[in-house]
Amino acid sequence: MGSIGLAPIEPIGWTIAVQRFSLSTRIFIAFAVVVATFGAAAFYGAATVSGLRHELGFLRQRAVPMLRTLKSHSLELRGFDEALQRAAPHDLDWVARFVPNAKPFVRLDRILRRLSKLTHQARAPGVITALLSPPPPLPDVGQELRLLRSSKRASKRIEGDAQLKPLLSQGPPLQGDEQAFNALVKALQRAVADKRYTDASRLVVEVRRVVRRIHRGVDRAERKLQLALDDRFEVAQQSEARLGLIVLTSTSVALGVSVLMLWVMLWTLKPMASLANVVRRFASGERGARADTGGAREIRQLALEYNRMADALAERERELVSHRDELARSERLATLGHMAARVVHEIRNPLSSIGLNAEMLSEELDTLQPGVDEPPSTISEAQELLGAIGGEVERLREITEGYLQSARSAPQIETSVDIGGLVREQAEFVRAELRERGVSIELYVEADVIANVDPKLIRQALWNLVRNGWEAMPKGGVLWLEAFHAGVPGQTEVAVAVEDSGEGIAVELRERIFEPFMSTKPSGTGVGLALVAEVAKAHGGRAEVATPRHGKGARIELILAAPKHA
Repeated sequence: MGSIGLAPIEPIGWTIAVQRFSLSTRIFIAFAVVVATFGAAAFYGAATVSGLRHELGFLRQRAVPMLRTLKSHSLELRGFDEALQRAAPHDLDWVARFVPNAKPFVRLDRILRRLSKLTHQARAPGVITALLSPPPPLPDVGQELRLLRSSKRASKRIEGDAQLKPLLSQGPPLQGDEQAFNALVKALQRAVADKRYTDASRLVVEVRRVVRRIHRGVDRAERKLQLALDDRFEVAQQSEARLGLIVLTSTSVALGVSVLMLWVMLWTLKPMASLANVVRRFASGERGARADTGGAREIRQLALEYNRMADALAERERELVSHRDELARSERLATLGHMAARVVHEIRNPLSSIGLNAEMLSEELDTLQPGVDEPPSTISEAQELLGAIGGEVERLREITEGYLQSARSAPQIETSVDIGGLVREQAEFVRAELRERGVSIELYVEADVIANVDPKLIRQALWNLVRNGWEAMPKGGVLWLEAFHAGVPGQTEVAVAVEDSGEGIAVELRERIFEPFMSTKPSGTGVGLALVAEVAKAHGGRAEVATPRHGKGARIELILAAPKHA
């Protein structure tokens, strides 16, 4: 069940007057508005019926006769064209008398005048247009006919034909297709009268060309108007058939339902005041306030849901109180366990290095015999190994102090620490050890990789990253150590990356790899990468699994904020 809003709603604008009425009065007003709305819908329906009647009258009395006229002219022009096509040379005398009766341009003028009246009469009366959306407009079927009427295609053809032009009488240039048609008819009559049947046949072809083009235009206009009128007639018939029934039915049902619902709501909402009072008491802190479950079904269901919600909230509060101390104890134990695991993990790392260096020192010292020549290089190397042992012992001491002394809770930040130098130092420190394990180091350090950090914590994080990398390559491989400026140029971040050539990290484990005690190795403690993440967080940075750049292994990046001036 969703939460119930308890805060009072501040009235704004026009709702101030409404808030003064009781709930029953508001419901009555709402239903009165519903009744008025459906009355308006009935009026709108009547206006729609009137508009449809106008539309049907227009279609039956104006549009359909116009369609018949177009069809009649189309049939006449087609018949005339077919007659010219079938005319034989011995029929040319008849053709010369028949052609003047075609008058294709007169027919075009007659059609265009009727189309203009049709477009004007398609408009509905002003009242209906104001209430209703206008019907779909008729297509401009006269556009193509007007283009035919004003065309100069035939006249240009005649003027440009050196063989056809001499057959016509001499005169000014032809200004349109109508003049061209009349000139062709006169030339045909003269050619037939002079017995020049070859010229007459040529002129018949040109006359037929003009007639056929006009026939095609009229035919296209007729088909376009036919399709448009079919759509309008069908829509109008369907709307007229169902609109009256819909309006009357919906109005009657709405009136009946409105009256019935008004009575039902007035009776149903009486217990709402009691329920609202209980909710206010519960919101003020009286957790034992419960609603009466009597009354109508809807109110009873609402009260039951409210009571269940109140019981659940009260039980949850009791559970929270009872588990608060237990949770605090669990958190303290978890913190202690986490710290202990980190201490153990960090102690193992330098002890491993101490053991290896001590072993190497023992092997070197075994080669020296008292009284025998001792090369200076051997003595120097032994001294370096002893220095490494001392450094590891000192590091072990710092680590134990750092984790066991609770007083130190924040990193000791130093300004302008050379991160690249720390990476080089770490690489040189572990190079010999990794060589023994079959792991080679590739180093990439950009210039001026500077950050404000605690160098001791960064060394610890680097050591954990390096150790995690070589443990992922038990059979040897390549370990890449990088220090670079992260992101786009000018971005105030620097990064340290350690990438190995091992098997990589499974996709489903990447989001959990930095969690404490999460390890992919059977003997791992799951603390190393968690420590890296904590070091990054302590410096306002982050640790993340990045896409490998040198193969399929794992790449971990420690991203830190660079100084503002860097």
